[in-house]
Amino acid sequence: MNRWKPDGAPHADPWRPWLTFPGSLTRRIVERAGAMRVELVDQRLRFPHEDEYDALGQTHRRLAFVREVVLHAAGRPVVLAHSIALRRDLDGAWRGLRGLGTRPLAAMLFVDPLVRRGPFEYARVDRRHPLWQRARQLFGRELPALWARRSRFTRQERPLMVTEVFLPALRELDR
Repeated sequence: MNRWKPDGAPHADPWRPWLTFPGSLTRRIVERAGAMRVELVDQRLRFPHEDEYDALGQTHRRLAFVREVVLHAAGRPVVLAHSIALRRDLDGAWRGLRGLGTRPLAAMLFVDPLVRRGPFEYARVDRRHPLWQRARQLFGRELPALWARRSRFTRQERPLMVTEVFLPALRELDR
């Protein structure tokens, strides 16, 4: 658990269709629920988590721009999304990131022909991982281990790491 793997999506698990979906997760949620709301919970310069440095191509600790949102559908939180851009890219390739507010990141990523998405990595995060701890802090209750996926987007050769932590209520959209 808590280790990111490029082939770590569960083969027979009911989460697999969500984890391996290649398009906009926002669009898929809207298709299932009819509507979705984005709650901006944090957006600031801070240090990324230890497991994010390599994924961003960073060799040592530097401040980065971190944006965290919760996607709500059918009146419940369904995804905790955690996005990171290097500080130097906020005035360049990812300058639109700061001004998104409560608009989904997909509005920026999936309409820009210059944006490329890299392969997914998967992890089942538990109480030892900072994103599980963040979800518990936000929702104030005990949670099971949670499936998460992340991928690196690039624009003008500059990285943006997007991690999506799937909350238990997301599965209810399949019913």
